[in-house]
Amino acid sequence: MKKILKFMGLFFILLLSGALIFTIIDYFSLINIKVISILRFIYPILCLFIVSYRLGRCSFKKGYIEGLKMGGMIIFVFTVFILLFSQYQIKTLLYDVILLLTSTLGSMIGINRKKNNL
Repeated sequence: MKKILKFMGLFFILLLSGALIFTIIDYFSLINIKVISILRFIYPILCLFIVSYRLGRCSFKKGYIEGLKMGGMIIFVFTVFILLFSQYQIKTLLYDVILLLTSTLGSMIGINRKKNNL
């Protein structure tokens, strides 16, 4: 459980740093707003894949379960924030499913790419 919380912390640090960078880029109008909105959609998925990949490399077996646990916890946190500040919509559910699949896939690939030094 500590391992998953450590990687969740890494995910949220990456997410907040990306949000800060996108906000600065948007503030100074360096990139078109459509490109920024696409990047804001893709960036959390990419960060979750990378963090899940690293989690899978640290796991001993059943990477998909580790990915499901991590994805489920992140979706829970996102859902709480959405319910507090906004309405839950069908596109939010679709995005949550994409995040869960990305987390599972990243962890499965990570455990298969792991070097066994036995």
